[in-house]
Amino acid sequence: MSNFNKKLFNRLKLNHAYGQLIALIFVPIAVLASVGSALVLSETSNSAKSEQKFAANAILSRHKYSTEQIVLMLNASEDPKQHTYAQSILQRMFNEKYLISAAILDQNQKNYLSFGYQSDQTWPKFPTKKTFFGPIHGRKNNVFGIKLDTPNQSPRWLVIELDNQPLAISQYRVFIVLITTGLLTLLLLLLCLNFYSRRWIAPMYEIRMQLQRLNVDTLDQHMVINSTGELRLLQRDIANVVKRLHFSFLELKEHTEQTEDDLRRTLDTLEVQNITYKQARDQAISSNQAKSVFLANISHELRTPLNSIDGFIHLLLRQDNLSNDQSLYLQTIRKSSAHLLALINDVLDFSKIDAGKLELETAPFDLEEAIFDVMDMLSPLAAQKQIDMAFYYADTVPKHVVGDALRFKQVLTNLISNGIKFTPDGEIIVRARMEHDDIGQCVLHFSVQDSGIGLSGTDRKRLFESFSQGDASVTRQFGGTGLGLAISKQLVSLMQGQIGFEDNQERAPTEKGSTFWFTAKFSVDEEEILHPVFKDIHVVSYLAHPATANVLRHYLENYQVQHTESPSILDLFSRLNSQKLDAENTWLIVDHSGDSEALLKEIRGRYHGHLAVYGYQMVLDLNMLNEYKARPLYQPLSRTSLIQLLENKPVFELEPHDDFKALDLHILAVDDHLPNLIVLEALLGEINVHTTKAQSGQEALQILQKGIQNKEKPFDLIFMDIQMPVMSGIDTTRAIRSLESTIEGMRIPIIALTAHALADEKQKLLKVGMDDYVTKPIQMDQIIHILTQWTSDKFISPLKTQDKVLRIESLDSSILDWNQSIQLAANKEDLAQDLLKMLVDSFPTELHEIEQLIEMEDFPQLEHVLHRLYGATRYVGTPQLQQITGEFEQYLSILRKERRKADEHFIQGTFDRLTQLQHAIEQVENAAKHIFNA
Repeated sequence: MSNFNKKLFNRLKLNHAYGQLIALIFVPIAVLASVGSALVLSETSNSAKSEQKFAANAILSRHKYSTEQIVLMLNASEDPKQHTYAQSILQRMFNEKYLISAAILDQNQKNYLSFGYQSDQTWPKFPTKKTFFGPIHGRKNNVFGIKLDTPNQSPRWLVIELDNQPLAISQYRVFIVLITTGLLTLLLLLLCLNFYSRRWIAPMYEIRMQLQRLNVDTLDQHMVINSTGELRLLQRDIANVVKRLHFSFLELKEHTEQTEDDLRRTLDTLEVQNITYKQARDQAISSNQAKSVFLANISHELRTPLNSIDGFIHLLLRQDNLSNDQSLYLQTIRKSSAHLLALINDVLDFSKIDAGKLELETAPFDLEEAIFDVMDMLSPLAAQKQIDMAFYYADTVPKHVVGDALRFKQVLTNLISNGIKFTPDGEIIVRARMEHDDIGQCVLHFSVQDSGIGLSGTDRKRLFESFSQGDASVTRQFGGTGLGLAISKQLVSLMQGQIGFEDNQERAPTEKGSTFWFTAKFSVDEEEILHPVFKDIHVVSYLAHPATANVLRHYLENYQVQHTESPSILDLFSRLNSQKLDAENTWLIVDHSGDSEALLKEIRGRYHGHLAVYGYQMVLDLNMLNEYKARPLYQPLSRTSLIQLLENKPVFELEPHDDFKALDLHILAVDDHLPNLIVLEALLGEINVHTTKAQSGQEALQILQKGIQNKEKPFDLIFMDIQMPVMSGIDTTRAIRSLESTIEGMRIPIIALTAHALADEKQKLLKVGMDDYVTKPIQMDQIIHILTQWTSDKFISPLKTQDKVLRIESLDSSILDWNQSIQLAANKEDLAQDLLKMLVDSFPTELHEIEQLIEMEDFPQLEHVLHRLYGATRYVGTPQLQQITGEFEQYLSILRKERRKADEHFIQGTFDRLTQLQHAIEQVENAAKHIFNA
């Protein structure tokens, strides 16, 4: 129903029963009365007119003959007496009822003879071709006429005028009768409506009023029933319903009161339980704190000897007089020490994850080398079970990334060690590929495929749960703590990645085992991947492991090496007999077999050039290889070892370390464990750094005070152990800082060298005055990094730091918010500066491309370029530039969403936004100069 009809119904009260009744009765009766009255008036009028016409015809017929005689008489004689006689005869016609005037008219309708008609008046025109005509309305009356028979003369008509007043009187009489009848009918209807309203409408209204007065308190009141008929029955039913509602309300009220009592008792019980739970929670917190203290202590006790072991192994490896066997043994001991450290880290990391205190470090590292280190460390376990290992590194994967190398190795170690553990024989294949690449960041996909026993459906459901294993019985075949996968899942989550499991049989029914995979996000610098070229080298290979053969083939293709593969050892012997190979530019790579000596003897009988034997370190006999002038190519195959082979470099070649001799550094090492001091002194001595040892905090303070008294050059850096008797490293640091405050311009960098492994340890140490934090066992790379950062030109003095802070605070945060930039870079200022530099360096290229696309009106590609620029601004704190770029991109998306062409107004808006973008970029460039120059 339309709004107009609704308003009309409301105004006329047609939505009520009384109004509808009136409308349904009065409207039809009014329509019928109106139509009937119109018909009656029309019929009576027609009847009166017919009666008048009949009377006029009778009058004309009666006087026609006498009128014809008058015309003949007047035509025969023009005597005035005859004319007077004719008028007297015509005057007799006035004896007729309702006749007003009469006349004889000629064919020109001129008055020939008349009576009761004035000469200056004219008769209405009438049809001359008819014998009888009328009525014709004239002078408020009707005119009738008849043609006279006048032979040999011009035609004449007898015309009379009859009075219309009788017609009007008859119509008035009929109208009065109709009005009287209508009033009587209306009175009768009103009487009927009065009876109907008292019989139906009034009781219904009373019922409504009673229902409106009902509430919770009046449900039990008696309802008066004074209606009759069906309404009485309805009122009685309503009264019964009200009674039932009253009884139901009483029952509900009683039930509610009972429920409130039960709830009150339940709340009292919960309050008692909450008190009990609070006590249990306090006990759990106390136990957790005790566990944290225990972990800190056990971390120190375990890592301290490991630090000495790792340090002395490193020092032994630096010796030049070691044989190959000794180097191999030391490498194996070092890998075992690293494996032991990884097991300790599993227990400690699980506790840190459980407490929510695990944090990831961010530093650049060699990703390929990290993966190979893990596989090389676990290769002895695979060699014992005769499991082949292969490592495929995709070409698109960057070699250097920024992330937490230790945690990445930890995840990979867990997956590979599990694969070796649950694989009785077969292979382990590790793959690394690019999953998603973006500006400054990438998501990498890593997978570890084994051919082991696989997992059942029940084991898969609890695979990543803590302390969960495939076989948890006391007779289980495989060891382990059951924490590896649970820790790996948490670490991968911190790396903004995912971890999962696939059954190899679901991919191919003939395969067995499983594949564990995970993804991780790393920051990466744009670098061009260049492969070395060995066009002049020819490689002939026989590898029994298909996966390793595929990896070797792929790497050699990238290096443009001429490669010949042999499917079997007999085919290899045949090629050696039939082909003449260049001994200088040819390498023969053969797989290790059961009788290596017999194999080498057969090969040397046919070939005397470069020879490499592929196999595990623990399996290859270096003395035998030297006897047959062959060199080892260790499994798993890596690109680095392959390049060393093609370049004919030595297998064991220690990387040279940075030399700090020119800086003339003097370091103070403080540690209560003498072996750690010896190791640290030896490591620093290798890079020409002089070290002074102190076995307690008191001794360190005495050395510093003595140097100040003798006005000696202060130490360049202090390595400070944390857990020491009597005076801890924290107390010693506070004392050193207090001592420095008495001397203007003196501040020595203090580096915490501790075995503690709790995540919040670093923040505590920095608050007490330390400058950096290194976890034992310390590596040579860490020492070089610390010395480079805190003793070279990169070390920022307090004055420079204050100046830099003032420059940063002077920047407009809407243009360049440096604090936000550091937060987006995981609180790494160096990474934030690198990301800002990458963004600023991309501005000229991006602006040039944007201007060209606007000139070509290639708006879809322009939207893509702006989206790329907008994505780059999200990693740097540039709010204004990010907003302008985002609005520019949304403005261009109008064309794509609305599917329309660009008009002049749209193009002008594009140029306006380009001007805003150029201005914002210029502001960011100017602000970035303050950061780069700080």
